[in-house]
Order: sequence, then structure tokens, then C-alpha cells
Amino acid sequence: MKCFLKYAVPSLALALILACVRLPEYARPRMVQADGLQQPRAAGFSYRKLTPEDFRAASLSEHKADHAERINAHAATQIRLTAESSFRITSGDFYGQSYFFGRIERLGFEAVMLPDRSWWNPKIQATMRGYVLQHEQIHFALTELTARQLTSASQEWAMDVMVIQPTPQEVRAELARQIKDRVNAAMEASLKRQAEFDEDTSLFFNPRRQQWWFWTVEDELKQTAPTVR
Repeated sequence: MKCFLKYAVPSLALALILACVRLPEYARPRMVQADGLQQPRAAGFSYRKLTPEDFRAASLSEHKADHAERINAHAATQIRLTAESSFRITSGDFYGQSYFFGRIERLGFEAVMLPDRSWWNPKIQATMRGYVLQHEQIHFALTELTARQLTSASQEWAMDVMVIQPTPQEVRAELARQIKDRVNAAMEASLKRQAEFDEDTSLFFNPRRQQWWFWTVEDELKQTAPTVR
């Protein structure tokens, strides 16, 4: 989802340039595309407290690799279906022809951290580790909040979904496409808040502002409970 920049701006200059600074392109949050219904659960873990050992990638992705000296960490997060989500495919006739019908019985989403795609700079200064880890935790929390909002917003939509196709495989493919489109749209919308957080705390060493973000997302997590109907 994002990367964490090393700092090169003196603190005395901070107040003068905060209003005009923007994240460089390589550091802007990016969306990890959803995989529809085919999401192996062993590929990552749902929301919890992070540790440096959760970042297992040997190197940064290709488009970030040239900037490794300016990046302290990169956390790859994604939204996937919860294990409780379920679907029903039945067969029947439609205008005299045999078809298969797909419905969504239960639908829920959760954030997942992908360790094999997440990188921790081995050269990171010891004094920065706590700040960097908290930073990645907040990004993970923002993704989890997006997943919970998507779960709530999708309940009425899910009840109305009816997919009709000639084969069960085509039913699954169409259900996956519709769900993937919803997840990707939610992730795309969340990038604005992710970028705002980075602009507040990634360009500069700003512990007070980052702590405010941490308290804010923690409060929002407490106020929202992941539910599947």
C-alpha cells in the first residue's frame, strides 16, 4: 500500500514548507488489486499488531527499488473476503433453457497484510524503528477501516445480487468480478486518506502528529466492529 520515507529536512524548515510539499511519485500509496473470490488465506494475515519480522520481502518492488536508500519500510496491504463469506449456486430453467444462478449468502471484508510483499530496510536506524513500525501500523489500520466500511456498505447490495450464467464456472467468475470491482473502488477511494497521512508524517519526523493519527484510527476501530450478515 505505501512506503515510509527517510527524513532529510531540518526541523526549522518544517513550518515553512509543509503547506506546499507533496509526496514524490515513488512514495505515493498504491493499491494492491483484489483477487475476487480466489484469495489464498495463507498469503497474509488479518489485522493485528505488526512486528519488524512481518516484513519478509528480500527487496522492494521494481518501481521502488531505485529509491531504497530513501525508504525505511514498505507495507503491502489488501482487502479480501472474510472466511465467513459464502455464496450459493443453483440450477434451473430460464425461458426454457437450463442456467445456473448465483447468490451471495454472506459477505464481509477484512484487511490483510502480505508479508512476502512487505519490506523492512535492514539499514534503518535503531532510534527510528518504533516510529516506522507505528507508521505501518496506522496504514494497516486505515485499510482495516476501509474493509469494515465496505462490509457495511455492501450488505444491501449483496442481497440484491443475482448472477445467471450457462455454467457454474461463469457464475463464479461474474460474482468474483463484481466483488473485485467493489473492493478496488473502495481501496481507490481510501488512497486519499492514506496519502494525507503520509504527507503529515512520512515526509518529516513528526511524532506528535503521527500519535494523533494513531489515537484517531484506534478510536475508529473501537467504534466499528467487523460484522457479516
